[in-house]
Amino acid sequence: MKSFHRADGPAAAAPAAEEFLYHLRLAVLGISCVVLLSMSWLRNLDAYRPLWMQLLAYGLLLGIAVVEGAFTLRRRPWGAERWVGVFLALGASVLSCASLPAGTPTTAADWAFGTVGWIGVVLLLDRPMAELVLFLGAHEAITAVNLALSGPVDEGAVLNFVTGSLGTIGFPLACGVAATALRRTAHEAEAARRRTEHIRHSERIAARTAQALQDSYAGLQDSTGPLLRGLADGTLDSNDPEVQRVCWTEAARMRRLFAETDDVANQLVHELHEYADAAERRRVRAEVIAHGTPVDPPPEVRLALGGFLLPALASARSWAKVTVVFTPDFVSVQVVGDCGAIEPAPLGPCAPEISTDSFFDTDDDTLWMEAQWRTSRSPS
Repeated sequence: MKSFHRADGPAAAAPAAEEFLYHLRLAVLGISCVVLLSMSWLRNLDAYRPLWMQLLAYGLLLGIAVVEGAFTLRRRPWGAERWVGVFLALGASVLSCASLPAGTPTTAADWAFGTVGWIGVVLLLDRPMAELVLFLGAHEAITAVNLALSGPVDEGAVLNFVTGSLGTIGFPLACGVAATALRRTAHEAEAARRRTEHIRHSERIAARTAQALQDSYAGLQDSTGPLLRGLADGTLDSNDPEVQRVCWTEAARMRRLFAETDDVANQLVHELHEYADAAERRRVRAEVIAHGTPVDPPPEVRLALGGFLLPALASARSWAKVTVVFTPDFVSVQVVGDCGAIEPAPLGPCAPEISTDSFFDTDDDTLWMEAQWRTSRSPS
């Protein structure tokens, strides 16, 4: 019986792309602040009626820039408050237009015409391009309506509006297009870096697995060779229960070794099933149960965990149960069965990384053994 529970966590942010976009955000904020702090409107204070509308409009845009500066330094993106900022920025455009004297829209007195667009870029830099286009279109429409209502519109006023729009709307729009392209490039570069790292990690795992297989074959030859020679020359009696136990142990090791190359969801559980299947061939009722989200320890750790419980499976007379517990902090392999009091197998080079425990119940001749590997000690 297998019990697997997989849980996908949130996708990790791409650090290289985030760092790149952070500096892009700083650059856009810097441009917006330069445009905003030029304060050309100070030269026309006497013309605005009422003046408080211009002051409020400027204060709203300045406040948005200050909030963006605080967010940027904390590397915090805009949340739902982004849309409050969009509403306030367009409100500042309306306030500025409402207090302009007749004949001054799109002139030097109309400072908001060239400023609000950059505040829109600040607010919508990480949003789809269509949203910035809509914002700039709304700002342009506010100015166009004000131009039509402020007095007679002659050819010069229209030309001034069109040529002014090329800079005041065109530059923020071009910045938004460039930001969209740069965001895409940054994420593609990060995705390529992750793919490269995944390939390198796979190559390292493959090299370690090949080395572990080679070591396993060498160890199997050292243990199986003398056994086969003893059976062949008659020095070992095939009817001897101890010889039979050793033969079963070596057969189980060979099954585990052959299972190393199988393409399975979890190699550790697969290898433990091979041990259990080998036990069932000698009429022992054996089962493997797994709990938690499976992780695969390194090959040498898997070999040590399985080898630790192998003597218990080899000595079980009628039944044995293997339980694997996966947690974020450790992997635990436990076995219980009617195998009597036996000595656990040595852990080899992995002994410092694995803790063991055992308990023998003399009343029913049942042995419980556990080997626990802490994932925090696993090699990176």
